[in-house]
Amino acid sequence: MLIPLPKAIDRYKQEPGAPGNAYDWYRRSAQRDNKVWIHDRTVPVVKVGRQWMVDDGHLDAALAAMAKARALRAQRSAEYCRHVLHPGTVDMDGGRYRVVGAFHFVWSDMAIAVQRSNGSWVCNTCWAPASEEHGGEECHRCRDWGSCRTNCTLTGISCRTCGVSQAA
Repeated sequence: MLIPLPKAIDRYKQEPGAPGNAYDWYRRSAQRDNKVWIHDRTVPVVKVGRQWMVDDGHLDAALAAMAKARALRAQRSAEYCRHVLHPGTVDMDGGRYRVVGAFHFVWSDMAIAVQRSNGSWVCNTCWAPASEEHGGEECHRCRDWGSCRTNCTLTGISCRTCGVSQAA
């Protein structure tokens, strides 16, 4: 069944974690692409008369995917608090982490947004903050324009608490 786009967006905005985009953003997306983004999914839209419409089945699927992702993020956050790590880059409430060998790099999305911190390395063995060792050559971007934000001079990571170290 087709429902008006404003009602679909209202349903989406009631979900925890939904972005606060203005309705016009969705309307312009519908006009430009014949689809709107709901969470990480595209939902097709059609114009019926003078109003954009959304199939509620597509909307329900996108909202279900959002709820599933939110539950997984909460589970991963709880596991991280219990010192359980997963491979790859893992989403948590408010940030992410990435396991690299004997260490993991953890960051807060908000701290990065307000330029307070780019994240930090943590030892997987004792969970103490790790130290970065720098000695590599700066990349072209760093030399010419400023920070590349990839930590290009990093040569190693070490934990002073338990003695674990590795080359970057």
